[in-house]
Amino acid sequence: MANMNTKSESLFEDFLAAHNLPFEKICEDSTPRPDYRVSLSSSEIIFELKELSEDENFGVVKDPAYPHIKSSSRTMGEHVRRRIESSKKQIQYGAKLGVPSVLLIYNNIDPVFQDFGTEAMDFTAAMYGAYTILIDRESKTSSDWFNGKDRMLQENKNTSFSAVGHLCDRGGTTTVTLYENVFAKVKVLYAQLPPCFNLRRIDISTAPLDLP
Repeated sequence: MANMNTKSESLFEDFLAAHNLPFEKICEDSTPRPDYRVSLSSSEIIFELKELSEDENFGVVKDPAYPHIKSSSRTMGEHVRRRIESSKKQIQYGAKLGVPSVLLIYNNIDPVFQDFGTEAMDFTAAMYGAYTILIDRESKTSSDWFNGKDRMLQENKNTSFSAVGHLCDRGGTTTVTLYENVFAKVKVLYAQLPPCFNLRRIDISTAPLDLP
């Protein structure tokens, strides 16, 4: 019996078909392999899909007397960091072939709003470090914001990732947003991407400005 598609796989296949983008599923093997090879006009991209499936900190009822009041808490970027870590081998498969390789994350924890763990700041914090500001205790002056600790992508780390993306079906409309890895050894040819892909080109700063 053929394997049933996950929700993210079905959404992604429908998205590709709706925009007339040829694709093929990559056959499983004894070693980890990514999920899809997508053909563009003069190039191709390999995609690995990961889902956020559960989190005990999402939709918590703190007071049984008010079950309709729920709260959620998370560490910014943590869900994306985990999926980057768990998809390294699949992404390396495509990069070794010289094909741009993208991790695509679908949020099944928060299926209505698709925000918990997959907001734009979650992606930038996971990829390039949490937004940080330095404050001088004596003068009370502060530096500009910069990308600080917990960076998953660096000049010598996770360069197989061409981009990390968000597969979203908020409001019944499926979108794919790609966040660029500026350190990628195999670059996505962004100028050749069809307009159905939303792009987030990244301008990072890892060095804070001197405090005045």
